[in-house]
Amino acid sequence: MKPISASSFCNKYPLGTRGSGFVAIGKKRFITEDLYIIQSTHKTRNYSQPLITYNDNERVEQHGPLQSYIYKPVYKLLSKSCNFHIRTEEAKEQCLIAFDHSGIYSYKESLIQEYATDLMSMKQVGHSRKRGEFLIDAIYYKANPLVMNYRDGRLKSGFKNHLMRRAKGFAHNSFVTNEMLKALKANIHGVHEINLTTQDDMFTMSIADCVVEMQEYVSPMYPPITYCRFTDKIRLQNHLQSVSISGIRQYIDYGLDLGDAGLTYDDRSHTWLRENEIMIDGTCYDSTTVEITRCDECNSKCVVEETRDGRCVDCLDIDYRIQNYSHRVEETLGFDKHLKRKDEPYLGIEIEYQVEKRKAGRLYTGDHLAGHALMKDDGSISNGFEIVSRPASYTKHLINYESFLDGLPEWIHPHKSCGMHVHISRTGFTQLGAGKLTEFINRKDNKDFITLIAGRDRTNYQSGDSTYDLKKPYQISQDHGYAERYNYVNLNNRKTIELRMFASPKNLNEFKVRMQFVKAMISYCQPGVLTGTLREQTSFGSFVKWLDKSKKEFKELHKHIKESRICA
Repeated sequence: MKPISASSFCNKYPLGTRGSGFVAIGKKRFITEDLYIIQSTHKTRNYSQPLITYNDNERVEQHGPLQSYIYKPVYKLLSKSCNFHIRTEEAKEQCLIAFDHSGIYSYKESLIQEYATDLMSMKQVGHSRKRGEFLIDAIYYKANPLVMNYRDGRLKSGFKNHLMRRAKGFAHNSFVTNEMLKALKANIHGVHEINLTTQDDMFTMSIADCVVEMQEYVSPMYPPITYCRFTDKIRLQNHLQSVSISGIRQYIDYGLDLGDAGLTYDDRSHTWLRENEIMIDGTCYDSTTVEITRCDECNSKCVVEETRDGRCVDCLDIDYRIQNYSHRVEETLGFDKHLKRKDEPYLGIEIEYQVEKRKAGRLYTGDHLAGHALMKDDGSISNGFEIVSRPASYTKHLINYESFLDGLPEWIHPHKSCGMHVHISRTGFTQLGAGKLTEFINRKDNKDFITLIAGRDRTNYQSGDSTYDLKKPYQISQDHGYAERYNYVNLNNRKTIELRMFASPKNLNEFKVRMQFVKAMISYCQPGVLTGTLREQTSFGSFVKWLDKSKKEFKELHKHIKESRICA
């Protein structure tokens, strides 16, 4: 299953040998009915020896293009039908690809696309530094049939790692990669669910769920696994073409005519539309279900349900606008002192979401969080925004976010790249308390517990570091230095400590679990709360025992932990 490079291929079948079991010199080895391999030679310049010539009886060493030539032993892939076609035109026979252990010498892309398509995952080969090397992998597995399962049907060990290497490397375009994707799909959802069908141009939930499970199975992986909703074929994303359908970027098989599926291409918006669909300012609407009007302020065309008091979303006040990333929310909305005790630290919350209906998302957010949070642009979110709250108490945050999260529309949702960050005022911790928090969240033996609470593992934007111990906050303050910004505990801010490890909540319960953990850690790290060594106090077992005594105050957090395998 592993990707086979030119070097690996030639180590398995050394060039110039007889009786190797693969192909002898001068003999053809058919790998398909049409394609075959031969051992031959390739003419190349010999740069090691100068070409000696004489000019008026004086010896001259010629360099560059006038060098002598040598013939190197190579493997050549040829097509029977291709060469038959060439012979009828009285042209010289051509090989599709010539290679040895050091790489590729000859590569005929147009012939490969016409005659060797069964070795490829897709017809569009494209250009790359190692163009065509995937064919060597495909040739090897045509001659040595792929075995991916044990006798009991389980995928063989190493399957996941080999598939990840293929997706990231030269073999992503080999037909073998798609065969492995099919096997993975069958293994996850059962053999009887391979032949899935679409209904009314909508993919079934089973295939969507399958893709999600497959992506999680091989994650982190690039390019991601996706599918064509019109053919139900699951492929690597770079084996599909990207098109806009109803204003949403989707991936489909190459060569598909969407006109055959009843869609019409709109030149103005550069997207494919279904019957009765219209585009207004980049958003797709069903003209039979919406009422079109014009904004009282700017006179632009808009949908009635996306207006407030006759004004479109772009004419509304700051609560409905998306601010620049550098905008300081606390300077605009101020600090919320309502329902806050004097000894309680301020908390600030940042939550990132993917938003498929941008205008509707702005209206929903503005309606539910006006005066408490603002929307901001964030470069890490491809299609969405970050919701940043004003500094407030734990209780006030729960009140405001409850209405927002309780009925969160499906078109506002977290992506795997989206996170939730919580800023805690430094007044909530002593220097030792900040050290306890830092060590607790970064301890290697607490990793599974932190992943359970956070709802995700490490990403490019946040990760743990076991060298972050009790002394780290003190060292930074004394040295006036900087810590790693993307650590689970960001210590670089002068007035706050930022917890970065949380995934964006999909519902109110997840939000409560994460916010209750923040509140619990503030109390847990206070002086005099615990007995025992500091090392014991920063273990998750000690925290769970402490939480058992306070479970009424942290109901959702306690239940979440007790129902997990951590406490099994």
